[in-house]
Amino acid sequence: MKRYLWDELTAWQALPKRKPMLIQGARQVGKTWILRRFGESRFENCILLDFAENKALNGFFRPDLKPERILTDLGLYLDTDITLEDTLLIFDEVQLCPEALTSLKYFYERYPEAYICASGSLLGIGLSEQNFPVGKVQREWLQPMSFFEFVDALGMEPFRRALQSTGRDRIPLSQPIHEKAFGLFREYLACGGLPEVVRTYIGLRDTRVAAFRAARSLQNELVKSYMDDIAKHSGKLKAMRIAGVFNNIPEQLARETTGIRKFIFKDVLPGKSSYDELEAPIEWLSQAGLIHRVPICRTIQQPLAAYTAKNAFMLYLFDVGILGAMLDLDSSVLYRYDLGQFKGFLAENAVLNEMKCGGITPVYTWREGTSEIEFIVPREDKAIPVEVKAGLNTKAKSMGVFRRKYSPELAVLLSAQGANQQDDGLLHAPLYLASCL
Repeated sequence: MKRYLWDELTAWQALPKRKPMLIQGARQVGKTWILRRFGESRFENCILLDFAENKALNGFFRPDLKPERILTDLGLYLDTDITLEDTLLIFDEVQLCPEALTSLKYFYERYPEAYICASGSLLGIGLSEQNFPVGKVQREWLQPMSFFEFVDALGMEPFRRALQSTGRDRIPLSQPIHEKAFGLFREYLACGGLPEVVRTYIGLRDTRVAAFRAARSLQNELVKSYMDDIAKHSGKLKAMRIAGVFNNIPEQLARETTGIRKFIFKDVLPGKSSYDELEAPIEWLSQAGLIHRVPICRTIQQPLAAYTAKNAFMLYLFDVGILGAMLDLDSSVLYRYDLGQFKGFLAENAVLNEMKCGGITPVYTWREGTSEIEFIVPREDKAIPVEVKAGLNTKAKSMGVFRRKYSPELAVLLSAQGANQQDDGLLHAPLYLASCL
């Protein structure tokens, strides 16, 4: 399945000199697969060192971090000559060998023409800052598959290209095209973007019920594996707190609320009711790539980060399919988009994931008085409001308040409608074009 990170890897390969590529992301988003596939298709040789599978590899980095010795010893161990000019060298699950992570600094300084990639699922968790080769690597974050990547995986690349073109050029969509695209988007809401889930779903898609059932079964297994990761890498007491926060996020998103929304600390964990008590679990989940934290702005002034409070934010899950699984939402109901008022939080989470996949960062949210805008995107000295409407009703009272007060040059209203046009500074676009913003 095509991933858009491939284009970044291709551009990296074409550089005359390059820093090692370090790819981060949650487990099961496809980091190992894309690096292996890239190496096998673009290089004469591809050597993958899996620090999870082969514990003996750690020993090559313990005597010292001299690249020449490491390459010589690895070549003897693997019974091959490692020729840097035509070999992609991959350090997989590099967080399990901090010395290997640190060695990337010295590989760059000694061999800037080498092709070296590293990947890790829990980088930054349990590692000291001195292990990171700061400034010596090119860091990329691999998210779950976006909606457009999902459409590509369905074998509909021409249709995806057409959708992207209309989104970027703001060309109105005909109703039949919109209905086809929104049908695919509903499938994506149920399936999510984890590659193994997508592959399983596509393999059974001709029998839709069986496909949804198999996808949900796999999603449930992946949720268990994330819980296992939490237990394995954080200690028993911390694991209980981290798992408690992780499980509470879908509940809070789905909870019917009145007034201004934010993540509520009370009752997330027994006896814990303040941000200070939950800060560590939230940070762990964020560094693991399992959640997105969106700070709340109470006013729009630059820089936006200066007008946020550390204890005021929204939390979303990294994958909309996992969100549905954790809430035990029936896949057929998700596909029919028959969730009533509760489809709002699903649309919000999906839009945020799409924006992340589209490289739209950082992202904030705005709450002022009784008005709220789901997402605020800073661009230079401007702030672009992005309001999300899950249904066909595009009445946007909060957007009117925001525009009258702050006069943004551009505002975006995403909905289930197919309109894709700009009117007096307000762009109306369908939900599935969020990554084109």
